[in-house]
Amino acid sequence: MRIQSNKTQKWQLARSISAEDKNFRANVSTVPAYELKTKAARGFRDIGVNFTKTDLDEYIASVLSGRDYRFVITF
Repeated sequence: MRIQSNKTQKWQLARSISAEDKNFRANVSTVPAYELKTKAARGFRDIGVNFTKTDLDEYIASVLSGRDYRFVITF
């Protein structure tokens, strides 16, 4: 997923995304399947990242299969 950021905030955004991804992956087993998309979208929106439906589906699929997901921050 490509994320637009301003140049001065890119490192903070990268740290926030990494922390949210780590938190979501750590708690995914405790979240009912029907709430996964809502929880992921809410967590990332709270730090200023908005998913398209396709990006969100790909992210959830990668988490459930144990694969990494690539976030690209541009400015």
